[in-house]
Amino acid sequence: MTTEESELLARIWSRPDDDAPRLVYADWLLERGDSRGEFIRLQIDHFRTPSDAKWARINRMLKASFSELAGELA
Repeated sequence: MTTEESELLARIWSRPDDDAPRLVYADWLLERGDSRGEFIRLQIDHFRTPSDAKWARINRMLKASFSELAGELA
């Protein structure tokens, strides 16, 4: 993990009710070709504006790439 990523994650932990740090982190991941960025954006967007299509995409991503999306948690 880079220092930059650690700082982004620290912002998320320090503001648990704020989606903005998560969205910044999602963009950072996407810029690096990491599909977790899309997953984070989809989750936030779905919970703001629920849709069956978004929920289906989230589930497809989980089934296809669980270990990648879960990272160290897997």
